[in-house]
Amino acid sequence: MRLLRCYATKVGRDHYASSSTKVFRKLPSKNNKPKPKPKHAQQADEEYAENLVKVQMISQNLHRQIFPQALRQYSDVQKAAANLYNAELKRHGIDVASTSCMPDVQLKLPQLRGPNIEQHFHAIAKEQVQPYEALLHPLVACNELPAKPKRWAFYAGWTAYDPTDGSATPVQKPLEHGLVFDVEVCVREGSTPVLATAVSTKRWYCWVSPRLTKHRLNVQSMDPIDVDHNNERPHYSLDELISLGRDEPSLIVGHNVSYDRARLREQYLIEDTGTRFVDTMSLHMCVSGVTSYQRAMLKSKKEPAVEDLEWLEQSSLNSLVDVHRLYCGGDELSKEPRNIFVEGSLDQVRQHFQSLVNYCAGDVEATHRVLRVLYPLYAERFPHPVTLAGMLEMGSAYLPVNSNWERYIRDAQLTYEDLSIEAKYHLGRRAEEACALLHDEEYRQHLWLWDEDWSIQTLKLKQPPKRKPLPSVELQHRDLSTNQRQLQQKFQHLYDQRALLPARRPLLPGYPQWYRKLCRKPPSVYSEDEPLANEEEELWTPGASEISTGMQIAPKLLSLCWEGYPLHYKREHGWGFLVPFRSDSISAHTKLPMDQLLERCAIPEFARQFASEEHSELAMDMLPQQIDEQLGKRQHYKKISQRQQRLEENYKGSGVWCNQVLDDICFFLKLPHKNGPSFRVGNPLSKDFLNKFSEHALSSGDPTCQGASRVIEIARMMSYWRNNRDRILNQMVVWLQPEELPTALASHAQRIAYGAICPQVVVAGTLTRRAMESTWMTASNSRANRIGSELRAMVQAPPGYKLVGADVDSQELWIASVLGDSYAHGEHGATPLGWMTLSGSKANGSDMHSITAKVVGISRDQAKVINYARIYGAGQQFAETLLQQFNPSLSASEAKAKAMKMFAATKGKRVYRLREEFHDELDDRAYSSYEANRLAMQRQRSIGEVFHRPNWQGGTESAMFNRLEEIATRKQPETPFLGCRLSRALESQDQEQRFLPTRVNWVVQSGAVDFLHLMLVSMRWLLGPHARFCLSFHDELRYLVKDDVAPKAALAMHITNLLTRSFCASRIGLTDLPMSVAFFSSVEVDTVLRKECTMDCQTPSNPHGLKIGYGIAPGQSLSISEAIEKAGGSDVSQWEWLKEESNKTKN
Repeated sequence: MRLLRCYATKVGRDHYASSSTKVFRKLPSKNNKPKPKPKHAQQADEEYAENLVKVQMISQNLHRQIFPQALRQYSDVQKAAANLYNAELKRHGIDVASTSCMPDVQLKLPQLRGPNIEQHFHAIAKEQVQPYEALLHPLVACNELPAKPKRWAFYAGWTAYDPTDGSATPVQKPLEHGLVFDVEVCVREGSTPVLATAVSTKRWYCWVSPRLTKHRLNVQSMDPIDVDHNNERPHYSLDELISLGRDEPSLIVGHNVSYDRARLREQYLIEDTGTRFVDTMSLHMCVSGVTSYQRAMLKSKKEPAVEDLEWLEQSSLNSLVDVHRLYCGGDELSKEPRNIFVEGSLDQVRQHFQSLVNYCAGDVEATHRVLRVLYPLYAERFPHPVTLAGMLEMGSAYLPVNSNWERYIRDAQLTYEDLSIEAKYHLGRRAEEACALLHDEEYRQHLWLWDEDWSIQTLKLKQPPKRKPLPSVELQHRDLSTNQRQLQQKFQHLYDQRALLPARRPLLPGYPQWYRKLCRKPPSVYSEDEPLANEEEELWTPGASEISTGMQIAPKLLSLCWEGYPLHYKREHGWGFLVPFRSDSISAHTKLPMDQLLERCAIPEFARQFASEEHSELAMDMLPQQIDEQLGKRQHYKKISQRQQRLEENYKGSGVWCNQVLDDICFFLKLPHKNGPSFRVGNPLSKDFLNKFSEHALSSGDPTCQGASRVIEIARMMSYWRNNRDRILNQMVVWLQPEELPTALASHAQRIAYGAICPQVVVAGTLTRRAMESTWMTASNSRANRIGSELRAMVQAPPGYKLVGADVDSQELWIASVLGDSYAHGEHGATPLGWMTLSGSKANGSDMHSITAKVVGISRDQAKVINYARIYGAGQQFAETLLQQFNPSLSASEAKAKAMKMFAATKGKRVYRLREEFHDELDDRAYSSYEANRLAMQRQRSIGEVFHRPNWQGGTESAMFNRLEEIATRKQPETPFLGCRLSRALESQDQEQRFLPTRVNWVVQSGAVDFLHLMLVSMRWLLGPHARFCLSFHDELRYLVKDDVAPKAALAMHITNLLTRSFCASRIGLTDLPMSVAFFSSVEVDTVLRKECTMDCQTPSNPHGLKIGYGIAPGQSLSISEAIEKAGGSDVSQWEWLKEESNKTKN
């Protein structure tokens, strides 16, 4: 028998990723008959194809259409090479014969616009951007704008200004279609615009809100139907917005132009307009974007380090002032008038009208100057038309909503308030019970409240008069029974004591100080008969009304423990816990209730040997954060003392050592923070710690505290709405009148209101050109224990429309793996990572994430996070932090061992190869990091002078990392698909090693942005004006289409995936595509925006789900075969609009 380690086997077997686990597979004997061919090979189907590692490729008919010039033939040299990488796959336990075939797909695609897939995408993208480039290029080439008018007319609506004499002429909309544009909003008056200026190559324009000129708006008072009126959140209509028209393609240029777009009337109509937007802030991020470290340095006022000077000259922050300074220089832009828009009223805007319009026009001029310098840089560094076409499409995001949006907000807010009241009740009751510890100073023996402020204030009465009695207080006797009157008379003397009360009375005399901080003072005019002197004033209630789970006292009142040890708070270290290490020689001066601590927590074995203060301080030296490059073989290990190492080996918990010993009797260990040991935990009841209760790392140490578990449960439910409420409430929803809707929708508008949100998407908001938006692009899927987490499902298509989209399966993982495949062997699936990505199965545990999960002993979802973090360039130390987050009981040494094991199996070992001039004196072999450093130091040279750039070897992902680092370390790194350049701030060779992880991350994530832009261009080509782009978030893409187009849109999504991946493969030298990634696993055809069409989105604020609570039925999930059937056949070229387009092209 031969020992094999098998990752990919048939369903039903056990799969083990670790080499320490042996799986024996009996090989067939020589006398056995030859293995029969698989069923797919027995079929007389000429469509089937597979490559040299048994990966099934796309059907023959598809290959002929997409790669018409490529032949599926292998030379003898290629077959010989295949034997080598097949042996490598086998060494990693991969059985290439274990896969099952997928059904072939018959599909007639539209004729490509060129001889190959690469020229096809270039042609269709160029066609899509041509009308907008025709408008953009004159603006870029315009050296001098028309003369700005000396005085602006105070007319409502648009006013055009003659460039020669400055005369004002009211117009319905700007006459030109290419504009540089800026909008101003009076923040205190709402989100609608009050002023706007624009300039074309011919004239200036100004728009003034009718509210500012006190003209009556032609808008009825309309609130969403069937929804309570809410004065706090205004409801906007189209007549309050700026009209630009919608008849022809138009281009608007602005800085952070998504903010301006949200104030344009036509953008909220259901039918798409031809207007597109160019954002100079996004162009700046593409050309000169920065990392988070660089952003912090730009904001810092400290003197920059020498190594930072070069990139500081190449970039800036994102504001118009900073961007203008970087590209244009000159005088600083003045932003003082902006304060009137932020803090002032409409009256103040009227008073300063001329200066404020000049300020707005000044921003337009500055944006134009930036555009003239910045756009040529962008065009040079991002030459492919797909990039611009994709950015234009991303800037037109659209989210349809209806009255259910208002219902969602109301239900979520009411649920939040109800649970908040309940949580306050439980915490308030605990606080009141804790006040009883004042008796006999019992608080000194309380493990959580011993260090709170227990001082009290006394009530000092005035001296009673000696010669006359106290004035009698007259009491009302109406509506009192005889018994009640008798009791009043009995206690009359107490009422008479009111005259002895001081004028300024202390709050709650006799209660401890920490409790008084939780209470509000009663209003000075408060009385029981008239509790509210002011109707807007909140009703005063006695007790701890100000308490909440976010307060520092809350964890103490709930008696929280970490790993069984009581929590404690220190200002300089945040929240931690107390671990005793001695029971003798306890100082009489300590305030710690050691008897109670020892009774609850026995001294752990690992701490007994550190029973003196001297040893304790030595044991808890903080672990170094920087890796010493001169440690030789130990450069990848932490430099720690022997005592510290022995303590870590014995301690099996997750606490963070911070060199703190309390009164020489117990350790103080910090709670682990998700960002690493240098950060402190501010609230153990925050969302990052809520899951720790279910994992039993965090618990209540008081068995009588029945409310603790309920408070934790409530905190978990409230976390999402508390963190996202303001962003959700501030969404600018514009409601449409019946006459503003399509004719088919007008009848429905009598029962339900329809509106839209234009999400303010920054199309390139990060260094990697990922789009950014604070609400929708960070929205999570609905969760049963999170209030308001059904947010995405509140985007609902109007009647007669569908939302069509899909989740790109393992997009970034495929990008990284295919780069490694093409780099190492030029064949799909020829590397272990590539094969697992293409042929590994989640069902049988042979995919990458399942294997990592088994190696490390975590869930598949957690393994997915670690795998992507590694691909993005994160190192072993970050993996250790993640492992301890996932498993709080994992010690640092155990996490380190697991991370080392994982990195050795995946990334491999880093080796160095000699430069040719040293071959005579040294062996030409692979050298370890230690050996390379030693040999270089012996020759008094740098390691780069003696050795080539190091490579990774022996791991499943070694080829992928070698390719990523090869791209990242180039003089001018470019994405492999569209040739997009790295930001100037990181392009300097001096920064190569310093920012190498960021550069590696950029290759993958910026490649994913290329992938998204290609998909957007393909969908626009296939569907034209019949689909409106809604949103792209994470790896998901959604479109709004009419019902009759929905099946074709689903098929178009599948074809888009096929063409996009084929283009990417072709760009890196691969003329084929695996069947497993050619099409989406499914395309969702739905009426609401949710990840899967079967999700019912039950939450505390939507307890009945979408089907029962909102009457929304599940959607459809269509595979490629189902999409072909519902679209009316496999001949896509016969779609009417594609036939018309094809005829135009031929003519």
